Amino acid sequence: MNLDWLKVDGRAYLKDKDMRETVEDTIIDRQGYAGFRVAWVVEDHWANVWVWEISGFTDGDRSKPSFHSDNEWVDSIEEAKEWYLDGFVKWDGCSQFDMGDQHLCGADDYKKHIALLEYIYRRAFELMGRPQEKEWGETHYLL
Repeated sequence: MNLDWLKVDGRAYLKDKDMRETVEDTIIDRQGYAGFRVAWVVEDHWANVWVWEISGFTDGDRSKPSFHSDNEWVDSIEEAKEWYLDGFVKWDGCSQFDMGDQHLCGADDYKKHIALLEYIYRRAFELMGRPQEKEWGETHYLL
């Protein structure tokens, strides 16, 4: 991926003087089976994020993730027409995400999604170079 710009859904997000970096991360689950590709465009006070779900691996090679796109598999996020989630995290901890019509199937998908949200929160503050608005830890919420 060209780290000076990010093209998503036909829109190019250019790295300008206020944007410190454009970053791409790959997250694989503990069994090494699947995970996410995550792209960031970061400013000092704002982190934009796009997430693609890894659907499998080309020829079983863990270094070659594949992504679902219009009922076929593609080998890069630039070719993928669908993403799992996009949004932003701000300096004050506020965030907004669009997941479209994602389908979560069973407890494992819920756990994977929750782990992704924690990763996004922690990584956004790391990339912005700011302390977390509030440390991630035990919650007092009992739902």
